[in-house]
Amino acid sequence: MIASQNSTIFDQRGFTLTEIMVATMMTTAIVAAGLGALTVTQKTTRMTNQVVNTQATARTGLDMITADLKLAGFGMQGLVGGVVPGAVGNCIVNGMPAALVPADNTPGGPDLGPDSISMVVPMTNSIGAVGALWQLNIPAAPGTIGGAKQPIATLPLMNNAVNGMGAVIPGGTAVLPGMAVSVGGVAGSRIAPGGVTPAGLNLNPAIPDPSTFGHGTQVYLLQCITYQVIPPPDPLDLCQGNAPCLVRGVAPGVPLPGTPPNCANPNPNPLLPHPCVPVMDGVEDLQLAYACDGCNVNINGGEPDGAIDDMNGSNSFDQGDFMSGITGVNWFLQPPGSKMTTNKIRMVQVSIVARQTRTDQGTGEGISTLVQNTNTIPTISDHNHVNGVFTLGDNSTPAQQQAYLQFRRRILTRTVELRNQRY
Repeated sequence: MIASQNSTIFDQRGFTLTEIMVATMMTTAIVAAGLGALTVTQKTTRMTNQVVNTQATARTGLDMITADLKLAGFGMQGLVGGVVPGAVGNCIVNGMPAALVPADNTPGGPDLGPDSISMVVPMTNSIGAVGALWQLNIPAAPGTIGGAKQPIATLPLMNNAVNGMGAVIPGGTAVLPGMAVSVGGVAGSRIAPGGVTPAGLNLNPAIPDPSTFGHGTQVYLLQCITYQVIPPPDPLDLCQGNAPCLVRGVAPGVPLPGTPPNCANPNPNPLLPHPCVPVMDGVEDLQLAYACDGCNVNINGGEPDGAIDDMNGSNSFDQGDFMSGITGVNWFLQPPGSKMTTNKIRMVQVSIVARQTRTDQGTGEGISTLVQNTNTIPTISDHNHVNGVFTLGDNSTPAQQQAYLQFRRRILTRTVELRNQRY
C-alpha cells in the first residue's frame, strides 16, 4: 500500500524550474527569429515596391508626354483670328504661333534644372459611353454645312456636347469663348464672345469656304498644354506637398516676350483652381532635345528636304544631331528671318528622371542607417546633376550629394517622331 502511494506521488510531479527556463528561452529565440525574418521581409517588400513605383512613375510620365507630342499641332490647320492670328493660348515663339514651345533651363551654359515643353493638343470625346459626342449635328438632308461661298459661322453639336466641353476644362463653359476650335482637324477658328449656346458654338471669324463638313464630323478644342517639373519648396503647393512632381496644364498668365509659358505662375483668378495639376509624384527631371529638318542654313540652304539635319557632320543620323541647351539653342533668341524655327522640329528626345519618394532604412530590425542606392550622380542630356538638380548650388556640398545618393532613381529616354504637326 505504501509503495502504491509513493508511485502515485512520483507520477504527478511537474517540470522542474530549470526545464521551464530552458523551454522559455527556446520559445523566445524562435519567436525573435520569426519576428526578425518578418521585419526583413516587410522592409524588403517596401523597398521592392518603391523600385516598382519609381519605374512606373518614369514610364507613365514618359507615356503621357510622348502621347501628346505625337498629336502636337493637330487641328491648327486653317486656324485664324486671335491676338496672335493662328496662335493657341500661350503657344507662341517670337510672336508666331507654334505647335511646340521648347524651353531649356539655361541654353548655352550649364543646365541647372529641368526643361519644360508646351504644345498644342486637341481635346475631344468620340466615345458616347462616357459623355455626349463632340460631333456636328446635321441629321437632315443633305446633312452638310459649308461649301462654296458658304462660310461656317455656327457649329451645331450633339445634345449636351457643349456642357461636356465645359466639364473637362477649369472654369467650365464660361471660359469657352475665345478658345480655339477645330472641325475634323482640318479647319479652325475661335469661339465667339457669347458664342456658347445649348445647341452648339458660334465662331468668330467664320471658317471660310470651300470647307464642307457632314453630320458626325469630330470637333476638337485646342489647348496649349505645358509639362513642367515643380521643385521644392513649391510655394503654390502645386505638388500638394509631394514636390518634386510633374505637372500638366494650361500655364496661367501671359508670358513676357521671349519667355515660355510657366506653370509656376499664380492663377490670375484666385477663385478658380490652378490650371496646372500634378500628374506624377517623384519626377525630378525632364530633359528634351530636338532634331530638325531645315533649321541649319548650311544644309540644303535651310530648306526641309525630308531628312534630319546632320548637325555634327557625321554623314549619319546620330545623337549629335539632337539640339539641346548644350548646343546653345534658344528658340526665342533666333534673329528675324532665321531658319531655326520650331515648325522645323521633326523629332523630340524625351528623358525623365523619377526618384523614390522616401529613403530606405536598411533591411534588419535594428538597422536604421540610410542606404546609398545610387553610385554616381548622372548627367541627363545637357543636365549634369552635380551642377545643381534644380538650382545652382543645391547639390554642390558633400552632405548634399550624400543625401542625393540615398534615393533610387530611374532614367528613361524615348525618341518621338512628330507625325501630326500641322500649322
